[in-house]
Amino acid sequence: MSGDFKLSATLRGHEEDVRALVFPSRNTLFSASRDNTVRKWQLAASKPPTYDDTIALQGAHWFNGLAYAPPSKTYPDGVIAAGGRETFVFVKHVGSPPDADPHRMLIGHAGNITCLAFSEDGTKVVSGGWDSQAFVWDVEAGSVTAELSGHQGPVWGVMVYDEKLVITACADKMIRIFDINGKSLTTIKGHTDVVRCFCKLPAGHWSGAAFASAGNDEVIRLWTLDGTPMGELQGHEAYIYSLAILPNGDIASSSEDRTVRVWRNGQCIQTITHPAISLWAIAACPETGDIVSGSSDNVIRIFTRDPERQADAEAVQSFEESNKMYAIPAETASQGQPFQKENLPGPDALQTRTGERDGQQLFIRENSGDVTAHLWSASTNQWNLIGTVVAGEGSGASKKEYNGKEYDYVFDIDIEDGKPPLKLPYNLSESAWDVARK
Repeated sequence: MSGDFKLSATLRGHEEDVRALVFPSRNTLFSASRDNTVRKWQLAASKPPTYDDTIALQGAHWFNGLAYAPPSKTYPDGVIAAGGRETFVFVKHVGSPPDADPHRMLIGHAGNITCLAFSEDGTKVVSGGWDSQAFVWDVEAGSVTAELSGHQGPVWGVMVYDEKLVITACADKMIRIFDINGKSLTTIKGHTDVVRCFCKLPAGHWSGAAFASAGNDEVIRLWTLDGTPMGELQGHEAYIYSLAILPNGDIASSSEDRTVRVWRNGQCIQTITHPAISLWAIAACPETGDIVSGSSDNVIRIFTRDPERQADAEAVQSFEESNKMYAIPAETASQGQPFQKENLPGPDALQTRTGERDGQQLFIRENSGDVTAHLWSASTNQWNLIGTVVAGEGSGASKKEYNGKEYDYVFDIDIEDGKPPLKLPYNLSESAWDVARK
């Protein structure tokens, strides 16, 4: 299948953000959420596709990281690992009852666990966290076999490249490659901001690279294992949170700019807008090439190129209408800069302007005075409405006062159970990372 992705299914059940996904087979996927659960979703009907969910793991706090290993002699039904605010890595047999205790609890992190990855045989799992630590664990022994040291900030992504190599993504802007025993092999500097995620590229990939990385600098970068840069994929307009490789070699990415983007031969070939700001996670099914996204609206969405697996017309229309009706905060649309409505083109620009690339944004000042956002579709050669820009808390007219000063936002930060939240004042002109560190 080489056409555009279309909506296949909408999965509702989580009560908070969906932070991580794995999609191991056409019939099964797993999701981790800030609602303290990991859920297993099983295909219940094919036309249209519908899924039933069960709670595979219940925690006391939210989950960030999720990993899956396929069936093996040790784990006949496969195994999942999940981690988050509780600082433990929970390992559980896929075939065990929902209320069964985890098979293992791996204890060693001193902070929030952000990411997990299994070795191919499921005997080892790699974890990373806010404590600037990354560990290789022997799952059955429940012990650390290697510490991946040298990180100067939170570890946001880990990838087991093969049976010998592990790669980490760090808030210090570095990518590090280790052997499975913890020896540092290569440190790659190229990103200009926090590095968050990876995907492994197949042998003979069009880029000539071994893996892709992405993060807060909004660029997907392609690398060989010795750190040679092989190219950049540019188009996202906010943080990139997740990457996935499709069976045909296409790369999929998800971002804070509300979009999933699909890349081929160095170009974005499709942009899928969502009615949610943060698209935390994306995964691809190795059997079908379908992709699944998890977002800040608590919803999981599956997309397919196969007409046989597409959602019915009513579901597709509902998804499209949700995007059109989405209210986009002015500070988001203008990326924190003053929003100059009077300088925007009128509706005629939708007919006279041609987009330069798939996913390019265009803001229009409507005759009513409203500002609408549109996204260029290279496949249909037209601008598609994706929402209306609205004034929000950070729009100048509603400044927040804190300690005698005015700020665009004053956030409540919950740092410890039973204690009042801390106040974090923030202006859109400031670096969010620098403010948080202070």
